Amino acid sequence: MTNNFIELTEEEWFEQFKPVLNHIDDNASFDGYMFETYGDEVDYVKEQDVHHIWMYGDGDDGGSYIWSGWGFVNRIGYFITEVPWVEGTTYQIQVSIPFYFCENCEKEWEDPDNLISDKFWELQKCPDCATIEEIKELEETQ
Repeated sequence: MTNNFIELTEEEWFEQFKPVLNHIDDNASFDGYMFETYGDEVDYVKEQDVHHIWMYGDGDDGGSYIWSGWGFVNRIGYFITEVPWVEGTTYQIQVSIPFYFCENCEKEWEDPDNLISDKFWELQKCPDCATIEEIKELEETQ
């Protein structure tokens, strides 16, 4: 049962948990630290103690994150660390900030606090595409 939630920067995570280099692929992502989700690399990850495994994946908010432990949904890759994470604590490391994708004009907006997404999601437009009338209507309903 998870009791604690700790957010770290990438730098803090690297310093505190000490990821190990991927010895299988000399051209691994994340400057050689990430293990892939298939083949020999994922097989190697599965052999490790779960407390040394970290999953890199897409968050529901459009950002990408590293989380403590093994995961499958939205995964991009894995990391193995020298220092284990603590049982009962979920660690989250934000790698990239969330974005909002406008279905209308196909523009991506950086949206670190999900302000654009929260306001324009149902409209499927962005501040550039929405008409004055649509924006007024959004403001009246929120």
